Amino acid sequence: MVDLTRKRPSASEVSDRIALRELVDSYAYVLDNRLQKQFGTLFCADGRLVVPHPAGADRPKLVFDGGDGWARAFALLAPFTATVHFVGNHLVSIGGDDATGETYCLAHELFDHDGVARMIVRCVRYTDTYLRVAGKWFFHIRELTIAWISDQALIPPPSVLVRRE
Repeated sequence: MVDLTRKRPSASEVSDRIALRELVDSYAYVLDNRLQKQFGTLFCADGRLVVPHPAGADRPKLVFDGGDGWARAFALLAPFTATVHFVGNHLVSIGGDDATGETYCLAHELFDHDGVARMIVRCVRYTDTYLRVAGKWFFHIRELTIAWISDQALIPPPSVLVRRE
């Protein structure tokens, strides 16, 4: 749980908070730009990503870690022609070289369904544990929970709708 009653942070805590936010933002950037090789560098050596099973909540969660685990995690993006992860709230609690946090994200996922452009928007909450190793912060465990999902057809941009003569 994040402590909302904390006092004014020290300079080192501010630095840690910036580094942790940069890690969270880098995760979204790596996903959206399909930088699979960089994905594993965001996690410590024994780091894990835990996600809900795509087939439904009644199935066990998927756990990805190191080596081919990162490639398997990235394969979850294969159905989408593009993604945009918009990162919102990021609250952390830091204790030395360990930290915990919670991050909200709206994951926009574009795909084609029978020739119609569609978009799924997932409201995601990440529950994170972080480790600082050799002065750098990494994800130790990143577990995502989906609060809700919206699926909608996309409207072509106005430039497509305007007839040019």
